[in-house]
Amino acid sequence: AVDGRCSETRGEMASTPSYGAAPVEGMEAQPAVHPVVGEINRKRNYRAVLGAAVVVSPFVIGFVNYKGGASSAASSVMSALDKVKSPISSSVEQDAEYDDQLSFVASNEYTSIQGYAGKDYPWITEGQLAEPHKTTTFTSTSTLESDVLARMNLAWSVDGSDEEITGSFKYVFEQPGTYNVKMSAYDKSSGDLVASTTKEIISKYVRREIRTLTDDDREAFFSAAEVMYKTELGDGKKTYGDNFLDVQWFAQLHNTLAGSRECDHLHDGLGFLPQHAAFTLMFEKVLQLVNPVVTVPYWDYTIEAHAVLTEGSIHAWRESIVWSDDWFGEASPEDKVVTRGRFAHTPVVGNAWDLTDTTNAYGFVRAPWNMNKEKFVTRHNYTYGFTLDDAPGCKQHYDVMQYDQWSDFGTMIAYAPHGTVHAMIGGVWGADYKTKLENAGYSAIHAANVGLEAFATQKNLWRALQLECPDYCAGDAPALECKCTCPSIKKWMGQGWTHDILASVSPLFYTKSYLQNTNKHDISDVILKLMCNDYEEVNPIIGDSLESASPSDISFWPTHPTVDRLYHWKRIQGFKNDTWVDNMARSVSFTNVGYCWGHNLADVTVWKNLFDTTGEAYSNEDLWDQFDSTKNTDSPYIYDNFEWSHCEEEGYPLQLVDV
Repeated sequence: AVDGRCSETRGEMASTPSYGAAPVEGMEAQPAVHPVVGEINRKRNYRAVLGAAVVVSPFVIGFVNYKGGASSAASSVMSALDKVKSPISSSVEQDAEYDDQLSFVASNEYTSIQGYAGKDYPWITEGQLAEPHKTTTFTSTSTLESDVLARMNLAWSVDGSDEEITGSFKYVFEQPGTYNVKMSAYDKSSGDLVASTTKEIISKYVRREIRTLTDDDREAFFSAAEVMYKTELGDGKKTYGDNFLDVQWFAQLHNTLAGSRECDHLHDGLGFLPQHAAFTLMFEKVLQLVNPVVTVPYWDYTIEAHAVLTEGSIHAWRESIVWSDDWFGEASPEDKVVTRGRFAHTPVVGNAWDLTDTTNAYGFVRAPWNMNKEKFVTRHNYTYGFTLDDAPGCKQHYDVMQYDQWSDFGTMIAYAPHGTVHAMIGGVWGADYKTKLENAGYSAIHAANVGLEAFATQKNLWRALQLECPDYCAGDAPALECKCTCPSIKKWMGQGWTHDILASVSPLFYTKSYLQNTNKHDISDVILKLMCNDYEEVNPIIGDSLESASPSDISFWPTHPTVDRLYHWKRIQGFKNDTWVDNMARSVSFTNVGYCWGHNLADVTVWKNLFDTTGEAYSNEDLWDQFDSTKNTDSPYIYDNFEWSHCEEEGYPLQLVDV
């Protein structure tokens, strides 16, 4: 336990392998931090810093091994009896000259509309891919003369199973993995085997853009997610098994790792992409306990940005179909709380002091620097008084694809191509920087940039121990009486340190013009007072998508596969230098990057049992290898394509890379 604090578990203990930590003998209570952040395999090259790893997980995840195929002992026996059971004779040696003329492809309901999925992966050929729990149709594409084909019966088998005689063959694979599908041609008259061909079929889940899903598949995703959002942990385990986890478990985990005061273990470093890929895959595996056909779709929000560019109004972003009641729910709730749709009034866990050390002063599972006391998930369209009109679009995604060093790509993808989306959804209210800065004669452009960066600037002040937040506020305490402040601000201003303080927490203030108004007068004291909430009427309240417990908002889940898709595509394109540069996490200090557990290559993370059932936690190097899209690894999913037709309309390459 951390600080000797423990509380009762929210679910029953189980004996099978669990995410995050091996069970400690005799341990019956849940630590006061998230259960996954804990005791990990000490044989790995794990570097424990700042007290980051000390807890164990009472929650159990023991998923099946996705490495292999699906033949059972029974099917093996049936295969041995094949010659007895088959109505076709195989006694005559086949004519080898026809073998090269036999071929077939795999397809499903998406193929005729969208083409073959995964065609840009170097290890997948067209017609080689199947999807778990979806009906795959195998169709002959043989080049035999029609009169020769007319004299033959086609028979199909999977991994040596009994042959099925049919022109086209339908099959449902129940697991990701690699399978051998055989098509044989028999003479109709004699029953003799004339020719055969065997093809390796790869079964992977395919993540598609949320709008391109069939209505049934999209409903399946949202329905399964709704179960995770609305089912108590104990009830879920009874219904779906010990591996079930509710969304609050995920929100608490993310909040613990991203809301740590010493540094952010998930963001602001090279661990961002692989760890969020693991986090999403973990969520996906629980969804599949509810409905095994489901995978997490990606929301390509550059489509919304393209609509904004085309229509000339940010309303095109707010009015997107993704904000319909049956999808994410309203983007612009009148009173901040989402009150319409299937995810209306999504609760945020309160009175959580005994569950975790990472709460806000009101006891909610939220960032310690966020004094939001609403009981439900909140959204707002303004951030510190500014509307964000520059939605991440084709330019930002094209630009990040041009980085040829992994250390640059892996760092910068978290910001302009991605982070602004969280700000556009969550927003910040209770702190009207726009009016304050306008009254001070500040540049409108500078003011908007300061407003966009302010949530990160205040978080950096907090991590630098310069902004202090209350540990406890009564539930009925007014927001303006429960806020973070800078105890030393008068000293800083009195001794002329405001420039240095601001520059230490935001790169904007490296530039002198950001410290002056349009008349060249220094207004750094005004800016610092805003950042320190030193004005009586200023107390920023952050919407849930923009803070460390962001998985509480359903939009979180399809957002991150969007940058993971870019990650897959960039790995396929290749880096000139893929060296993982250690000790460059930014959340330690914005100006002086340093070590933060979760961002070095050898750091052993909290993730386990995603690709195997060994129970050993993965290092970032393990995740780098498993999410290597240039190879057929044990990762169970791929993306449908790497094409951005709407970006092509803006003048960018269709695949965001220059040929």
